[in-house]
Amino acid sequence: MAIQVNQLTKKFRIFKREAGLQGALRSFLHRQYEDFYALRDINLEIQSGEVLGILGENGAGKTTLIKLLVGLLHPTSGRVLIDGFTPWERKNDFLRNISIVMGQKNQLWWDIPAAESFLLNQKIYGIEDKQFRKTLDELVDLLDISSKLNTQVRRLSLGERMKMEIIAALLHRPKIVLLDEPTIGLDVVSQSKIRDFVKFYNEKRGTTILLTSHYMTDIQALCKRVFVIHKGRALYDGNFDILVNRVNPSKKLTFEFPEHPSAATIQKLENNFALRIEDRFLTAQLPDAELNELLVQLFNLHKPKSFSLEELPVEETMKAFFADPEKFV
Repeated sequence: MAIQVNQLTKKFRIFKREAGLQGALRSFLHRQYEDFYALRDINLEIQSGEVLGILGENGAGKTTLIKLLVGLLHPTSGRVLIDGFTPWERKNDFLRNISIVMGQKNQLWWDIPAAESFLLNQKIYGIEDKQFRKTLDELVDLLDISSKLNTQVRRLSLGERMKMEIIAALLHRPKIVLLDEPTIGLDVVSQSKIRDFVKFYNEKRGTTILLTSHYMTDIQALCKRVFVIHKGRALYDGNFDILVNRVNPSKKLTFEFPEHPSAATIQKLENNFALRIEDRFLTAQLPDAELNELLVQLFNLHKPKSFSLEELPVEETMKAFFADPEKFV
């Protein structure tokens, strides 16, 4: 077991102050506080080599969970064991086996080339020269970024900087990697390259990876299992495809008739199914059972000139889920 989380709770005490001068004066004389629970009673187990997606709206508690797992925050209560270590004790053996990449924060020095920061990481983690060179060459080759190694970090594009951030995080070959929004702000091509690299690296090294992302394409491509947090509480832990089908079990059918169907055919189909027919094209968005029944009727009526079945976009499905997540679990 790579990660065990039991009854993890994190509470913040927030100072409240009314606006204006009078509000400031009242707050000075009589301070008011409010307790805010970023996480409450979280339980989670992650196997070695697993890629887990952590989902939730902004403010759900995803980044707080990540920071607790790497020991940047202390919990209010609960227990976390990562590879046998308690994160907030920050023991050297623990730090050597874990790494984090945060898409909205840089760990590389801004004014020097990434190659210089890599040498600094080598010294921090005590990596032998031979292993350092072998790992660096491998990562640079996989991410196709060798031509930019000696360029100032500030002069790199966002996609190039993220590749360098990933290299810096993996130089010491950690067993567990936490990726917090690693593709945020990147173009479609850069996102795809990062996803391909993460998938390949996990398969090759057997590294345990936790991924948070608002891009459902990232989750769909990399994670069989997802852990959903809503308002600080665990809402769902299981297969991502099952969750998607639970939220929206429909598929889209496009069926082209060889010729314009008769009025009687159109009326019969419209009476039995929710669909639309324009000219020779029929379109419908239905659950599997209804879709199969419709296809049987269509093939009995006409041999199609063409037809297609499409899964509905995952992004749209998950947008519907986060609009009212408790409805679906």
